[in-house]
Amino acid sequence: MSEIFPYKYRKSQREIIDDIRATVSNKEHLIFESGTGSGKTICALTATIPYALRQGKRIIYTTRTNAQQQQVILELRAIRSKTKDANILGVGVQGRSNMCLLALYDSEINSGTSEELSRFCSHQKKQAMSSKNKGCSYYRNFMNNKDKTMSVVDWMRVKLPTAEEFVKHCKKASICPYELIKIIIHEALVVVVPYVYIFDKTIRVKLLDWIGVSDDDIILIVDEAHNLPDYLRESYSADLSIGMLNGCLHEAEKYGNPSLLNGDLNVCELCRRLSEIIFNLRDTYVYKLVEGETLNLRGETHEYNDAFIPSHEFESEVLYRLNINDAKYHDIVSDLVAYGERIQEYKQKQGKLPRSYIHKLGLFLDFWLNVDTDHYVKLVVDDSQGRNPRIEAYCLDSSLGASVIKQFHSSIHMSGTLKPLEEYRDSLGLPYDTLLRVYPSPFPPENRRVFYVDDVTTRYEDLSNDDSMLLRLWRYISNICNAFPRNTMVCFPSYNILSYFRNRGWFNDINRSLYVEDQSLNQSSLMELVSDFKSCSSNNGAALFSVIGGRISEGMDFPAEQLEITVIVGIPYPKPTARQRGLQRYYDMKFGKGWEYTVEAPAARKLLQSIGRLIRDEDDRGVAVILDKRAPRFKKYIKDMEESKDIINDIGLFLEVKQRRVKKEYY
Repeated sequence: MSEIFPYKYRKSQREIIDDIRATVSNKEHLIFESGTGSGKTICALTATIPYALRQGKRIIYTTRTNAQQQQVILELRAIRSKTKDANILGVGVQGRSNMCLLALYDSEINSGTSEELSRFCSHQKKQAMSSKNKGCSYYRNFMNNKDKTMSVVDWMRVKLPTAEEFVKHCKKASICPYELIKIIIHEALVVVVPYVYIFDKTIRVKLLDWIGVSDDDIILIVDEAHNLPDYLRESYSADLSIGMLNGCLHEAEKYGNPSLLNGDLNVCELCRRLSEIIFNLRDTYVYKLVEGETLNLRGETHEYNDAFIPSHEFESEVLYRLNINDAKYHDIVSDLVAYGERIQEYKQKQGKLPRSYIHKLGLFLDFWLNVDTDHYVKLVVDDSQGRNPRIEAYCLDSSLGASVIKQFHSSIHMSGTLKPLEEYRDSLGLPYDTLLRVYPSPFPPENRRVFYVDDVTTRYEDLSNDDSMLLRLWRYISNICNAFPRNTMVCFPSYNILSYFRNRGWFNDINRSLYVEDQSLNQSSLMELVSDFKSCSSNNGAALFSVIGGRISEGMDFPAEQLEITVIVGIPYPKPTARQRGLQRYYDMKFGKGWEYTVEAPAARKLLQSIGRLIRDEDDRGVAVILDKRAPRFKKYIKDMEESKDIINDIGLFLEVKQRRVKKEYY
């Protein structure tokens, strides 16, 4: 191992590597937790690369986000720089929306699903090969200029570019990145992909065809693994919204309003009836209105925005209101799918994204009718302040999408926050004898302090009964931000709570540069915001307001002075929505651990992810503050947590700085 490990070993890294080596040698599975900054990526690569080279295996390294791919490629470069072994080749693959150069200039194409983009791409390639002026010019250049194509391939072999660097280089060469990847990927020892490339069957089959291997030749590495169960549940769920039905109406009006049931019904009429049913289900189960009552959206406030609906109520309403039987329901589904495919073909010929809402409607109605109610709950969800309610078939069992893992040679699942490991193993349906490991942090424990205060909380009942609670929370936030000339991140439990403080003008109390994570920010704008915040560390620091479990509080690095104080506003328990209650009940029935697996563990992981932004190497120092009296419940996850009676003073003593004078009305 020392021959390829490119750095000085940290605490536990040799042990991690040894456990991974044993796992892949025995064709088994390993789930492990090791703190943020402990070098999980380099350990996983160091342990698997020699075995893969000897045994003719391939390593597929899967991540939740494209940003996490970059670190894998950087570590591969470090390994190859030390070994000088040209066989250590890796490629980063992203979806067509990121790798298609046509999508860079067309927002509609960029928004396409994998299936839509696949059809669009196929048509563009056919046109490009049959005409000099039609179709994708990047594909035409790829096919016709072999010298330039191979020069880019040679460049990849030498440079080991990240996916972003590769796309930029291909854009400069005017050659299709997606097609080029298919050439080089066959040689790659390590292939870095988003989750969808493994857990979507259609895409997985294509990927393995490109690589040219069978399932048993794959060593799977799952990074930030705590995200995978939720990702799979969402991927295997489906919904039908008013917005989608409006899309069907617009499509029917534009491309013709096809008849259904031999002319007894048309698409527009069907969509209007379905919309009425969804609104009625929303009124009955979410707002609990009885017949004859009217809904005042402006005046009504509701604690939760979803509710269970009986498993067959929606389709029963469809049959009743349309006066049809089951056979005619299936006829409608078949007609919708057929009409939708015609629209897709027409758009394709026009050079547009082959999207059809009517086609999606047909597929949804078929899915809804055949969904397995043992593993799903059916919900009605109110959204967009009553303007876009939907019905949803929500998947409770993430193991439905994870079964493919058992087909691989072996798998490594790792995260900085994965306890309890048994929950992750059970959720994915991995073997009971899967190796479970928790490794200690490699960093000096004295470099981190975690405090909590016992006079505030974000508990819903307390906020409702104590009008001063939010003001006390804000005083803690503003006083901490203003007291210390250090970069400070404040993690709110939700965008709603963050907006509550902003809408009251309280942000004006912050006497420093303030950066705010906004839901509407695209990835490039978000990265620019974070970069600006980091740069303030050398100039009296700044404050960054983000959301627990959001894009900033999880997965981004803030080494050294780039972040020294983290304030966590409340305990990030999942909201007790109908969806959440259904998930908790399912885990109670299946494992007898509904609360631990679906409420406590996710909250603990979010806390630890936010705290983990502070310490990234041996020299980092940082302090976290949890503004919630319920924090002691998580002592088993955060063993160094302690209560503070004077939080400003305690932070100042730890950071060894003289704090600015601040108001102390909250004491």
